[in-house]
Amino acid sequence: MKTILVLFAAVLLSLTAYADDNKNDKTAKNNTTQVVQSTQTVDVEGSVIDKNSHESLAGAAIFIDGAKYYSDLDGNFAISNLKPGKHTVRVELISYQPAELEIDLRKNQKIDINLIQE
Repeated sequence: MKTILVLFAAVLLSLTAYADDNKNDKTAKNNTTQVVQSTQTVDVEGSVIDKNSHESLAGAAIFIDGAKYYSDLDGNFAISNLKPGKHTVRVELISYQPAELEIDLRKNQKIDINLIQE
């Protein structure tokens, strides 16, 4: 009888410990989901183009969130890992007037930026 009682107590303690571990796992999964959602980022890509000739402009400097990027040889650029929301984009290139625009990023977006030659 003592043996049965001891076995029953051991099983009961094991089930209690397992239930607590399972509860902690669910809490950890919920916390992980919240972290993933709060670190969501968006990407923006586009082209820098001469407004009059419609030619792509290589080497244009693109400023966003204090960081500087450049358009490639085809005038294209890609900026990753931006926070969703409003951003000011400034584009500069020698012999062109600087351009500044505000974009509201909610999802990945493609933009074309036209520059006017001075």
